Amino acid sequence: MKRENVILWVAFFLLFGVWIGSKFGEAPPAGDKMSQFFDYLKEEYVEELDVDSLQAEAMDHILSSLDPHSTYIPLDEGAAMAERMQGGFSGIGVEFAIKKDTLVFVHVMQPGPAAAAGILSGDRVYAIDKDTIVGESLTNDIVTSKIKGRRGTSVSLEVIREKEQLSFSVQRDLVPIESVLHLPVEDGVGYLKIDRFAETTHDEFVAHLDYLTATGMEELIIDLRDNPGGYLHESVAMADEFLGDNKNIVTTKYKDGSTNTSTAKSGNRFEELPVHILINENSASASEVFTGALQDHDRATVYGQTSFGKGLVQEDKVLADGSKVRLTVAYYYTPSGRSIQKPYREGQVVNEGVFISDTGRVLYSQGGIEPDVEITNDSASYFWTFSYGTIDAFGFDYADTHRSDFKDFNFSNYYSDFTITEDILSSFLEFGGYGIVLEDLGTLDRKELSLLLKAGIARNLWGFDAYRKVLLKDDASIAQIKSTIGQ
Repeated sequence: MKRENVILWVAFFLLFGVWIGSKFGEAPPAGDKMSQFFDYLKEEYVEELDVDSLQAEAMDHILSSLDPHSTYIPLDEGAAMAERMQGGFSGIGVEFAIKKDTLVFVHVMQPGPAAAAGILSGDRVYAIDKDTIVGESLTNDIVTSKIKGRRGTSVSLEVIREKEQLSFSVQRDLVPIESVLHLPVEDGVGYLKIDRFAETTHDEFVAHLDYLTATGMEELIIDLRDNPGGYLHESVAMADEFLGDNKNIVTTKYKDGSTNTSTAKSGNRFEELPVHILINENSASASEVFTGALQDHDRATVYGQTSFGKGLVQEDKVLADGSKVRLTVAYYYTPSGRSIQKPYREGQVVNEGVFISDTGRVLYSQGGIEPDVEITNDSASYFWTFSYGTIDAFGFDYADTHRSDFKDFNFSNYYSDFTITEDILSSFLEFGGYGIVLEDLGTLDRKELSLLLKAGIARNLWGFDAYRKVLLKDDASIAQIKSTIGQ
């Protein structure tokens, strides 16, 4: 019997599994039915089975048949998810890459444990805790498992720096995983990108707002594109920063008909700040709660594309082995009464009736948050679509061979002053083997390639956030929002 068929039979039993009891006599107590069935599989089935794996796949199959967001989370995946949502992990504070079978510390976080020990960006690592780690078998997972560890423990590193062999001992410590970044204020407009709603997001958000306010912010763009959501309480706390006393933020409705409504508190400093929110089709869950609250209360203009439409509330139920069932337990509703959830069953209808904002605007939604101003996605050029790996490799080589030139640069200088020259463009075209010369590129291709190369070099000097900031500087959607401000 094929493995897929076994899984389907297991799932069938878990849903309708009364047959076992009637077949073998008196039905066992309901709590024993599942374990008895899997005992039969383990002991009696004609072939050896990985019963643990079958249980996991059967649970996942059942949960996915209920709604799009209930799911089974294995123990190892749950730990990785929790790490991102807790806002940090125990490690040494480096971004690394494997280049030509060699581990390279591309970016050393400042401040951080590795930086405190004297590690520099560009260092080649050939041994961790005396174990040699060069060669074709080297993987990201192997490196991660060796440099992460319990806080307060140490890891020894043997590195090569400009042909000199050096040894370091680095004490592991908490390394933050930040969920918010900002761009410099331009013409009074501040910009914040929110990647997810983690345990530290609201605190990060307020700290960035304080900085932008101190540097002249008069209006704010909040970018929630590709933000999959996260903790509801963080989204609520962020919305509260912009809403007046006792304004509804979100209502959750449960199976038994009970509801819980989160409301804003008075006294927040940003209740009068003009806000512009940018969303796309991958903005989901807590992103939609935040956006819907500000849209319903007319506290923000929403731009972009209709959001994902995830209005189901999940809770994690921990199983005996530490794995989890992420189970849908409620629905989200915006202050005007709109359901965020898009239909997921044939014939399902959401949001019957008319929904009105505080000032009387009609709000439309058939799942997800619809923008007030639609901004279509620009089609990407050849270089953006097909050349990420080549651009990153060129960026590493260029940064690596010009480290002395960038010794006196910080990212702010680079961001505002560094220019991709025609020589750099020509070098990249030769490096990538494209079979074309600079004169073959049109004006738009040159402009986009210059932006991508500047971002690729930045990534290999100051890390992934630097890469994103360079790209966001010339983002067409952000530029379009800025062009409408003040009109």
